[in-house]
Amino acid sequence: MAQELDVAEADEEALYAALDWLLERQGRIEKKLAARHLREGAQVLYDVSSSYYEGRTCPLMQFGHNRDGKRDLPIVVYGVLTDAEGRPVAVEAYPGNTADPSTVPDQVEKLKGRFGLERVVLVGDRGMLTQTRIETLREYPGIGWISALRNEKLRQLAEEGTLQPSLFDVRNLAEIHSESFPGERLVACFNPLLAEERGRKRAALLAATEKALTKIRGEVRRRTKTPLSAAQIGQKVGKVIARHKMGKHFALTVGDGQFDFSRRTAAIEQEAALDG
Repeated sequence: MAQELDVAEADEEALYAALDWLLERQGRIEKKLAARHLREGAQVLYDVSSSYYEGRTCPLMQFGHNRDGKRDLPIVVYGVLTDAEGRPVAVEAYPGNTADPSTVPDQVEKLKGRFGLERVVLVGDRGMLTQTRIETLREYPGIGWISALRNEKLRQLAEEGTLQPSLFDVRNLAEIHSESFPGERLVACFNPLLAEERGRKRAALLAATEKALTKIRGEVRRRTKTPLSAAQIGQKVGKVIARHKMGKHFALTVGDGQFDFSRRTAAIEQEAALDG
């Protein structure tokens, strides 16, 4: 037993020694990888993940957005930079309470400073390349980006008349321009399969919400001797809304012993117009 313990401790020490060796040389290794796989005008992929930890000695361990579902454990956040083929070029570790978008400027500094690239295009999702981060990227010459607009921005384009369904009458791809996004090229794509799926899902959630609210309305109307208070009704309704996330599509009337609802037809139609 003692011999097995000695072997385990030796293996652990060897692992730590190897990691220390890598850490000391990380900068040089990443620079060589960048010289091999990145080039001027390159497309660079970047994303962030996290890992939870059981111990207490890591200085980066903080409570944050735990992707493993272990809400009671601290995490360490790490970002990985790759080339267009997905080959890892560099990795950076951050405290667990670091927000994903706030790591982007570090990566830009790395690309421009350490790797010496003049022209780079970053590709990120809506959670990574937020509008705030894009405004920061504008300060760096030679940095471009490809991302997606959030739903509220799409609604804004539709309300100002820039994004119209007729754009997709001939084909499912259109380039548009908006004063709300100066200097940016906006490419709108219509996906009929996605439109159908979102319409189906919305209809199902609306029906489920309406069914549950109808049940609550019936209960309120039956309770004539001991009427439900507005707080009690609100609690019941709140659970339904939280479950199906359709509250924005219903007008609710709540009072002591009173409850009624109706669909916000205009809002539903407005959202459906952007499906796909």
